[in-house]
Formats: sequence, structure tokens, C-alpha cells
Amino acid sequence: MNQPNYLVIDPYIESGNVIYPSFQLPFQTGAVIGIYTDVAKIHTLLQWFTKQQNTYTQEREHALYERLKVAEYIHFCQGLFSARSQDKEELLKLFALTEQKNTFINKLKNSEKQRLKLLHTYLNTAPLQVVEEPFQNLDEFSKQNVLQLLAALQKQEKTIILLSNNFEELLISSSEIYRLDAQGLHTLDVKEEDLETTPSPIENAPIRLDKIPTKKNDKIILFNPPEIDYIESVEGVVSVFVAGEAFPCTLSLNDLEQKLTPFGFFRSHRSYIVNLQKVREIITWTRNSYSLALNSAEKTVVPLSKNKLADLKEILGI
Repeated sequence: MNQPNYLVIDPYIESGNVIYPSFQLPFQTGAVIGIYTDVAKIHTLLQWFTKQQNTYTQEREHALYERLKVAEYIHFCQGLFSARSQDKEELLKLFALTEQKNTFINKLKNSEKQRLKLLHTYLNTAPLQVVEEPFQNLDEFSKQNVLQLLAALQKQEKTIILLSNNFEELLISSSEIYRLDAQGLHTLDVKEEDLETTPSPIENAPIRLDKIPTKKNDKIILFNPPEIDYIESVEGVVSVFVAGEAFPCTLSLNDLEQKLTPFGFFRSHRSYIVNLQKVREIITWTRNSYSLALNSAEKTVVPLSKNKLADLKEILGI
């Protein structure tokens, strides 16, 4: 396997607050890399990538020449990127727009326009391609077409970086997924669920689990404890919350409490476990009602039981 290259991305600091620190992004030629983060960070990353050499950035709001017909626009882009050798009919087929080739762009459906916008990504020769939200608001047919386009880009030995705040869409498209938050870049361990269980050669061996397993779309996603904001149990269903998104977990709340307490987690309520590193404020609503406000873009508030308040103050030294 080829050794990965690294991009060193500058920190983003606003009004003295570190929105995210500098981080290294490993990449290999031909890989599709997903970065899962919020909209504000996506826009900042796009601005950074736009300034880099040998990089092409495809913003979702990239404008099309809507008075041109589809075939005319493809012809224009072929000249723009010196790609006259590309067969126009093959391009129409690749982008699933053969039937629309004589349609004015302003008459296309939204999904058809979004597919056509990726023409720039396909025709230009930059080895590193950065694409913003390639699947957002697409119909199922267009999503499948975009997956085919990504495969075609890989055959051109281009490295593709997808920026999205939709984790499920990155799951179906990316070979490697990272999450970017205020603490930096985190690798998300994602693997296909193994339907056949293989017996362990060592029975009853003690195992220390530093990752929390969750499941989504028949995939197992393993989170490092510091990535987790809080955990909630509703009617026996446990959900692990990361960056505002819920991930189902098969472990019980009691099991999770035992595993996560050494990592600074606190059972704030019979139905909640919270990462104390993410707590910004203790809110007093009444003499008997309290909550914990988390330091997150979603401004999440987690309940705090009255009988847990003294324990929390002791832990925090207040």
C-alpha cells in the first residue's frame, strides 16, 4: 500500500475563539475522503482549499450558464478545460443527461443541475478535488449517478475530498471518514457489519474497550469517548450523540456509564450520561430543576437530577 501524503490545514480562529485547530489530513491518490462537520466549518474549509495549488473546489452553489442548452454547456466546458478529446456523447451518458442534451439548463430539474455542476470536477486536471455536499437534496437516481461519477474520478487517479454535514451520505460514498470539531480532526472507524461471528481463540480474556460501538445503515461506527457529547436512553433505546447526530447503541446505559466514567463522563440523570468536557454551564431553572448546557453548535441542554447536583459539584470542585 502506498504511504499516505498529508495536507496541513491552517486553524480557523474567529474573535479569539479557536473554531478548529490546525490539523493534518492524510490522503492517498484515488481515495474518496469524507469530512463530516457543520456548515460553517465546511465554508471555511472551502475557502482554505480554494487558495491551494493543484486543487479544485466545487461549491454546491456554483453557478451554471442557464441560458445554454446542456450540450452547449458541455461544449463550453470542454473548451474551458482543454478537454476537446472527451467525447460529448460519452459525457452526456456519464452524467445521465442524454435525453436532456437539447434542454435549456434553466428548465432542468434541481437534481439534473447538481449532476451537471460536477462536470467541472470531471474535466479539470487538478489531482485534488474538493466537493461540497455532493448528495444534498438529490433524488435516488441522481445519488447513484454521483457515486458512478466519483468512481470515474478515482479512475483518473484524482483524490476526492467530500465535505458534508450528512454522515449517512458520507457512509455510502467515502472510503475514509473524518469528523472535524473544535478539538480537531477525528478518524471515524467504519466497517461493514460482519454477519458471521468468528469465535475468539482466547476465551474469557479481559478486554479494555476504549471505543464505543454504534450502528447505522448496517455499518458499525466506533467513536472515541472524547468525540461523544452525551448519551440518551428513551424507552430502553440508547442513542450516542456526536455533533448533533444520534447513533444507536446496543450497550445499556449502565454499561456505558461503567466504561465512560474514567473518561470524564457523568450520569446526570437516570436517562442521560454527559461528557463533562463538553459542559459549558449549569443552569438553575427552579430550586429543584437543573440542566447542563453543552458547548455545541446545537446549543444542547441535558437534564441534571437534583440528587446528582452535589456529586457534580464535588467532581468539578465547586
